[in-house]
Amino acid sequence: MQCFKIAEFPFAVCSKRDVTAVLQNLTPFVCDELEERNLLFTVTLDSEVSGSRTVIYQSDEFDFTIGRAGELYSIEFIDMGSGTRYIMEFGSDFKAFRCNMPSDALSPVLDNMLMLAYTFAISGSEALLIHSSVVVVENKAYMFLGKSGTGKSTHAGLWLKNIEGAVHLNDDNPVLKFKDGKAYACGTAWSGKGRIFKNDMYEVGGIVRLAQAPYNRMERRSGAKAFALVYTSCSKLPWSEQCMASVCSTLGKIVAVAPVYYLECLPDDAAALLSYNTMK
Repeated sequence: MQCFKIAEFPFAVCSKRDVTAVLQNLTPFVCDELEERNLLFTVTLDSEVSGSRTVIYQSDEFDFTIGRAGELYSIEFIDMGSGTRYIMEFGSDFKAFRCNMPSDALSPVLDNMLMLAYTFAISGSEALLIHSSVVVVENKAYMFLGKSGTGKSTHAGLWLKNIEGAVHLNDDNPVLKFKDGKAYACGTAWSGKGRIFKNDMYEVGGIVRLAQAPYNRMERRSGAKAFALVYTSCSKLPWSEQCMASVCSTLGKIVAVAPVYYLECLPDDAAALLSYNTMK
């Protein structure tokens, strides 16, 4: 059993082979072995899974299927290199996941499976996986949100270029969590093309929703407007009412304590300086 801790949430992968040999992005998050009762969830490879299931959700964006067989849910991925179908089953408590992937032939799709298992498991712990690029300045995290292609990574890069001491925390899927009355951004093992895997956590200084425009203009949002700006970037589980309720509850607490902004901008230095000076 190999144990990992991401955003202070411990979990384990039960495998005959070291999974970090294939998924090196997990290496910064390795932790000492823990008793199972202290783990948020476990993923066990080399397992048998149900032979048939009913499809209840199909993700066109990420090419996976969620199904149900009796009381068990499942996630099915296809390894595009080999064409092999891998299935991971789990109960509604999101504690024990079992997968038919063999330990001696680990597939890169295991990374996607672990990310989804983690997303399901943390949903009841006041934490969210969120599509965002995050920059840290003076021990505060600033999160940039937007549709794919909006310029999150570009804007983050402009902060790194123009703001002294700015460092990248994550470029795709950080955790946003509510803890002790504050909002925190946490590095994860999933950071897209940026491949920034830092096991760090910082209080959120601001959350910014980006939109492309022929000018630079920024304004703060609150209440339902702030909620709506962040909600569309949260990893959501539309097939589970329980998880959706948890996501909405957690996000409501976060936007009540973390400043949320809407930034219409050009991909230029002035936009980065505007957002920094507005939030600092």
